Amino acid sequence: MRWLDLDLERERVRNELVMKRKEREDSPKFIHTIKETRTSSISSSTPLSLSRSKESRTKQMRGAHSSCSAFSSQQRLFYSHRRNHYHHQQHQKHHQHLSQTVVKRMRGTPNNANDKNDGFRPMEREAHEDVILEENGDLYVFGYGSIVWKFEIEGIEPIETVRCKAFGWQRRFYQGSSDHRGTLEFPGRTVTMTKCSKNSPVSGVAYRIKREDVEKCMENLEFREKQYDLRVQLEIYEDDDGGDAKKTKKLISSKAVCWIATEDEKNVNWVGEQTVDEIATVIANARGPSGPNYEYLFNLADAMRSFNIEDEHLYELEAQVKKLLLGDNVEV
Repeated sequence: MRWLDLDLERERVRNELVMKRKEREDSPKFIHTIKETRTSSISSSTPLSLSRSKESRTKQMRGAHSSCSAFSSQQRLFYSHRRNHYHHQQHQKHHQHLSQTVVKRMRGTPNNANDKNDGFRPMEREAHEDVILEENGDLYVFGYGSIVWKFEIEGIEPIETVRCKAFGWQRRFYQGSSDHRGTLEFPGRTVTMTKCSKNSPVSGVAYRIKREDVEKCMENLEFREKQYDLRVQLEIYEDDDGGDAKKTKKLISSKAVCWIATEDEKNVNWVGEQTVDEIATVIANARGPSGPNYEYLFNLADAMRSFNIEDEHLYELEAQVKKLLLGDNVEV
């Protein structure tokens, strides 16, 4: 949107310059001046006579130079406008190419059909401008993983934080992590949501972002969640300590946005279903640029407890990892 405003402003300035140049060229005074300077320049450009004295030759040179200078001063503005217009067109072409390159890079669009995502480039998704907002322009971000315990975007403060549920999903550690909690050689594990019974809920936390902060928030989260290949908008309901929220509580939003990993072939970090023991072994040993993998798991479990959220899979995995790290005699 900022690029569009800039292009419109450039187009307006360019049109003003073109109109001023046309008015100047059409004026009788300008046409007369050009003819006069051309005539003067031609008459003054005759070859210097070698038989003349040095002083007279110098005067003739000065006269020729002054007439050429007068001609240049009259023409300079006209040709400078033409030159600026040419450079403006070249800049527009470069800007358009650069914009397309940046968009491709941010969306993970391959340069050709043979390119594969290396685990660090963002996955291909629809432009975040396509996200559907609430009627007042706000946006709900649904967190079920690290967003629950680490929603930190500089300059953005959610206007509402609410515990909620999304039905038809379950939380599972089926996604590999080669950029935060692991490496390409030894990927860690991070959480995603997978489809399940439509009456089965996954609990999380929703952050309400005001309209003025939506664009910055989406740009940040689109990059942060770059290894998750699908962005979805789903219904979230108020959550309490019991009962069927879908029947007893009101709908908070039908447009809450979140990012999930799927088994699609473009998601090169997908691991898929594994036993709790297998996942725990990886989490206990993996480490990446953001720290050890078990730190991610423990932070998520602690955050869920702080919101009084129960999750059997999460807490079972936490207990198994603690046993691997601290021994079988540790209390969990």
